[in-house]
Amino acid sequence: MGKGHKSKDAAIELAQSVASAQEQKSRAKVEARQSRMSARSTVPEDKPKTSSKARLERAKATVAAQVAKAKRDKAKLRKKAHTNSKNEDTPEHTVNSAESAPKIDRVEGATNKKRVTFG
Repeated sequence: MGKGHKSKDAAIELAQSVASAQEQKSRAKVEARQSRMSARSTVPEDKPKTSSKARLERAKATVAAQVAKAKRDKAKLRKKAHTNSKNEDTPEHTVNSAESAPKIDRVEGATNKKRVTFG
């Protein structure tokens, strides 16, 4: 009976050593995870994580602001062009229109209306 008893003891010892090795690995993993978690909690986060919806809303707002700015700039350019064209029409910038216009001899009683004939 001694032989069977020894092999049983050896099997039990082997199982215990395997179990203790597994337990040591598990403890090491748990400790590593706890140390990582505690390190994360002590370091303040620079930026909170934003959801994709928040990022999308921020991007839309940026695009809308750019469109509005472009629209304002375009309106300013139109207004500037309009005021520049008015300034060019002032008598200071133009030659007297009566002097530069060609003279047309008008016949008495003549009008500028076109005549339409049927037939």
